[in-house]
Formats: sequence, structure tokens, C-alpha cells
Amino acid sequence: MASDVDPVTHVIPGLPGLLDGMDQAVIVQDESGRIQLLNLAARQLFPALAVGDDFNKNGESFVAEPGRRRVSGRRRPLTDGWQAWVASDVSVASDVSEVTGKTADRPDFLLAAARDLAVVANHEAASAALVRMAVPVLGEQAAVLLPAPRSRVWWWRSGRGAAGPAKGMARAPSAATAPVLVGALRGPKRIGSGVATVPAGELTALAAVLGPDVGERVPVVVAPLCGPDRVEGLLVVVRPVAAELLAPLAALAGPALEAGRRRRDQARALSLLQAPLLPPQPDALPTVPGVQFGVAHRAAAGELAVGGDFYLIRPTPDGALIALGDVCGKGAEALAESSRVQHSLAALMVLEQEPIRLLYLLNRALLAAGRIIFTTVALGAIRPTPAGLNLTLATGGHPAPMVLRGDGQVQEVEVPGTVVGILPDARFGSTSITLARGETCLLYSDGVTEAGRRQGHGDDEELFGPARLASCLRGCPGWTAQAVATRVQGTVTEWLGRNDRDDLAVLAIRAVDPGTEQGGTNGDPYPIPSGRRA
Repeated sequence: MASDVDPVTHVIPGLPGLLDGMDQAVIVQDESGRIQLLNLAARQLFPALAVGDDFNKNGESFVAEPGRRRVSGRRRPLTDGWQAWVASDVSVASDVSEVTGKTADRPDFLLAAARDLAVVANHEAASAALVRMAVPVLGEQAAVLLPAPRSRVWWWRSGRGAAGPAKGMARAPSAATAPVLVGALRGPKRIGSGVATVPAGELTALAAVLGPDVGERVPVVVAPLCGPDRVEGLLVVVRPVAAELLAPLAALAGPALEAGRRRRDQARALSLLQAPLLPPQPDALPTVPGVQFGVAHRAAAGELAVGGDFYLIRPTPDGALIALGDVCGKGAEALAESSRVQHSLAALMVLEQEPIRLLYLLNRALLAAGRIIFTTVALGAIRPTPAGLNLTLATGGHPAPMVLRGDGQVQEVEVPGTVVGILPDARFGSTSITLARGETCLLYSDGVTEAGRRQGHGDDEELFGPARLASCLRGCPGWTAQAVATRVQGTVTEWLGRNDRDDLAVLAIRAVDPGTEQGGTNGDPYPIPSGRRA
């Protein structure tokens, strides 16, 4: 049964129109032998064929007589097991070689170019691929020019004995001295058909790209590389030998460059948007006398460097406020909601330092925004004492914090509370604990305890669970806060294997001597036992 979607034309915009303008029939098959593309001539010669059908032809050539016509075709191997048949109606041709000889390479070249450009990852790879395929088919040397900031152009060049495409930057042509080049870069309407010969007086503008002797190697032709919305760049060919292929190749390359540029711009924008939300690394944590912090963070597998899990540490005049939260969901939606929660919480911490009041204010703020994505949060207020630390905890639907005592025992700190951001009448609880020097409190997201891995070959999963977390902590007496956090993350990661489908965040708070060197960050008066560093 014929498919409704042609994957070749779906990936390579403009290819059907290009091939429909050819006199020869082109039939493209995938590795299974099914037809994935038929141009206009092929549909006319073989009216019974459709995309998705099998085209059962063996060998390197065939002769067929569909209807009253005599058709001769030749097989052209492509890549990844794909192949193309180039066929002609020889019942009206005096010589088969006239039809399948000189021009047979044209569809082969363009089909191969379309396939290569369709799989490139970005505009730089597309530019390098374009100049590589252009030499020597189009000419002895080829270059691609792409606009760059500050009146510059990026260039890629191939040919003249080079081992591979070279890349560099040069000054952009000036409209005053190189109007044809500038016109080509600004759009095909400036130069009629889209392909132009560069006047001898403008060749000096290309010397930095093509070499100082470019003026001695005329002619030089250019074609704009047009995407759907704008001209992406310029294809330059020295001493062209197949000028009829220049415009079709540029028409294929323009959309590939446009798609690569958009991917680059989107990646750059995503990086800028994520940067303020990336949790601070261990060496960037604030210093609070008598307190040692340790952190670990991992976003779920994907393109994002940060997800819905977060932690915050805000020093106060008498200690610090801490928070560890987990926004429902994964990926971009969780990142967007996490941003809103973190910004709201950071602003509220300026006005309020009691954890339970902060939770009520945060719940009201999230409800006022009209969203229905819930968040679990653990908040704490740290106040150093002569004996260690006093830690006031309040939670909203969050996993129970754990405390590693000096004797190696682990205790869960149960604090009742509903999730945040869903219910206007939500209720939260609060409790206070004391950490003696050398003791550690661990806050963590459910990416730790609910980390699941499959058992056997079924669909059942076994969770990491609170018991394994407690066992992991019992193996960390005397460890720094950072070593504890790193150990927890490493143990969970080892448990998961490749099944890292959820975000993870860990915040360890340890009481230390305020007078110890680096005691407020990652220094430790208690050495890590040999062989036990996480």
C-alpha cells in the first residue's frame, strides 16, 4: 500500500520541484526496495507506480515497455542501501546513449547532494559538505560565505590540492567596491536569475578566501544560498565546468543552511535561558561560618542541562536559608516552572526568613499565577549555636530529610505538609533539629529515592528507596558535606545504570567548627578515611 508521506521530500524541501523539471524519470528506492520518490517524468512513464510500492528491477539496467513506450533505465547506487533508477523514453530517441550518457550524472549528483545535506547537524557542517561536494564536479575550487558579526564573513573553501575543507573569517565585501557580490549576499532579485559571474574588478574582495591569484583564474561565478525567509550565504565556484548544476545545488543547500542556523540560534538561546537557573557548583557555594554545604545535581537525560529539581542557599545575618525543590514533570515544561518557583522563592526570602511562613507565601504566589503544576519543597533556616547548628525545617509534600549522626546512625525527619501550588487551603508543618559538629542533614529530591530500574526482562521496577539511601549515608561518617552529596549521587547513578529518566538534586548541610580553615564551604576538620572518598 502506498505511503501518504514521502520521507525524502519531507526531509529535503524543494527536491520534488527540482526533479520534476528533468526530462528523465527518477525513481528512488530505500534499502528495502520500496519507492520513496517519483518525479514527474517517472509518474508519466510508469502511471501504475506510487510511493511505497516495490520496484522489482535487478542488475544495473533494464528495458521495459509500459503502455506503448519503450523505456531504458540504469541503476545508480546512493548511500545506506538506497538506490535510484534513471530512466528515459527511448522509443522517441535515436540513440540511447544520447539520453543516458552525458546528463545521467546530473540527477545522480543532485540526489547524492540532497541526501548528504539532509543529514548534516548544523550550518557549519552543511557549509563544509557543500564545498567538498562542489569540487571537482562544479569547478576547480569552491567556497561558501556566511554572514558574520562586525562586517565579516565566515568562509569554507575546498579545492586546489587541499586535503579537506578549510575554514576562516574575512572582511565582508563592500557595496561600493563589490556590488555584484553584495547583491548576491542580499538576495537573488538583485542579480536576476540568481547566478552571476563576478566582474574582474570585484575579485580582490575574494582574495582572502580563494587566494591572491584568484584574478588570474577567471571566470568566478556565485549563487545565493536562499532559505525560506532570507539569503543564508553565497556559493562561489572558480572556473566552473558544470554551471548548469550551480543553481540546483544552491537551491538544495539554502534550506539546509537555514535549518542549521535555526538549530544553532535555538541552542544558543536555550543556553542563555538556562544559565541563570543552573544550580551553583560546589566551588561557588556561599560561605556561612560553622556550616559546610555539599551539593549534587543531574538533569534527566535530554538536551537540557537543568530540569525541575533545584536547590537554593541564601546567607542571612544569623545563618542561612536553604531550599530544595522538585517541580512536577520533566524537560522544558519543568524548567519553565522551576524558574518561576525559584524566582518567587528568592524574592520572598528577602521579606521572610521563617520556613513555614515562606511556604504559605510561596503557595499563595504560585496560585496567583494561575498555574496547576505542583511543586514539592523542603525549606530550612540554619542558625549556628555554640554546640553546632540549629536547623528549622518545613516541607510541602517533599521526601523526609535524613540526618547522619556522629555515631553513624541515620534518622528520618518526618515533617508533614501538602504539595505547593495546588490547594488554596494547603497546610504545612515545621520541626527543629540540632546538628552537633560533624553531623550532616541531607535534603534530596524524589529522583533519589524513586530512582527505579527494571528487574529481569519484565516491566516491574525496583525503586532505590529510603532504606538504600539510609544505608548509603551510614557508610559516610566523618565525610565532608560535598563527599556525602557526591556519594549519594554516585550510588543512585550506579543503581540506575542507563535508566536516568528523572532529575536529581541533593543538598547536604554539615555542622563544623566556625574557626576551621574553609569550614564554611568544603574544608573539614574530620579527614575522609582512606579509600572511602565518593
